[in-house]
Amino acid sequence: MFDDTHRLVERCIRRDEKAWEEFIGRFSGLLYYSAQERLRRNGIAFSRQDIEDIVQGVFLEIWERGRLEEVRDRRKIKAWLSIMGQTRALNFVRQKKERLLRQDELYRIDNIRVYRDEQVAGEIMEKLEGLIEELGARGKIVLRLNIVYGKTHKEIAGLMNISINTVSTIVARKKRELKKKLEEF
Repeated sequence: MFDDTHRLVERCIRRDEKAWEEFIGRFSGLLYYSAQERLRRNGIAFSRQDIEDIVQGVFLEIWERGRLEEVRDRRKIKAWLSIMGQTRALNFVRQKKERLLRQDELYRIDNIRVYRDEQVAGEIMEKLEGLIEELGARGKIVLRLNIVYGKTHKEIAGLMNISINTVSTIVARKKRELKKKLEEF
């Protein structure tokens, strides 16, 4: 198996397009899994399209920049690709400069301001402020920092000296509660 992989990599370095297609077919699952698991372990919500974009970005970089030549030990190609997938996933998140959230979790105050009628927007913001005020002290602080001031979960965890998992749990639960109450409004 190693000789086969070694030959495949060598053919890809020489820009053999059939070898490249085989390389993509053989290792795309590994890259997909590596990127997906890195995002999942970091508590980042993502879509299938995000993962596919990351995988495609890795293959594009390898092909365009001739990155396979950097792999000294061809026996470790899977480990090298896994690290590439994980690194690209983290870079993807950094480029977004915010936590990737599922569509139903986007309740930032900025999104509420899209109403053309300022009175309606003002009423909704006032209602949201009132709902946040009803929360317990910890939930109130966490949600204000996240929704009103746009702080990330990591920043909030640092400010409050609590774990990022605790922050993520509070934000997710309280946003669901707020969503239900806002829908009634």
